[in-house]
Amino acid sequence: MMKKSAGYWKNLLSGLGSQYAGEFLSMDEKMKTLGAVIEKQDQPSSPSLHLVKKPGAQRIALISDGRGLGAPLNYVIETCLRQNARIELLIHGPVDMINISVLENHIYEAGIDCQRTQFGVNAVEDITDYISNQSALIFVVAMPDDSVAKALIEDVIPKRYNRLLVPMVLIEDSTSALSVKRPTRHLR
Repeated sequence: MMKKSAGYWKNLLSGLGSQYAGEFLSMDEKMKTLGAVIEKQDQPSSPSLHLVKKPGAQRIALISDGRGLGAPLNYVIETCLRQNARIELLIHGPVDMINISVLENHIYEAGIDCQRTQFGVNAVEDITDYISNQSALIFVVAMPDDSVAKALIEDVIPKRYNRLLVPMVLIEDSTSALSVKRPTRHLR
């Protein structure tokens, strides 16, 4: 039983290590890590020049109404650090600027560049237009109970002619779940 379990954990950790390495290694290094044998072809006498496209500043958007300090922001920060991306805060509705400042301070403390965009009355339409015009956007993160996220999921995404061009990740805000008062039991 222990041998089976040890083999399972060894394979699991090996797979995770290979997945993590795959984000940072070149193709040759990935193949070496996976144990593939690569046959070298004859190299030309003069090295060929390759055009290298300068990578654009990749971005990850967080849709918020001032909430999201818990798990959503942590997810966005960790992903931005791995992808070397910056954060776009897409703010909608009436918000408390103190909450936005707290979000931005956490982002800056992590060493990530951040840009805030405030949307007005037609936030769903404006955010949809914004997302479709941003070619460097990797994906959008929102909370499932956010009003704009609900509208995007229920109205915008199902319509074929008005789809989001990037994936949308929904993450529950753990801080809002903790702030709900739970009934206490009184012992007699």
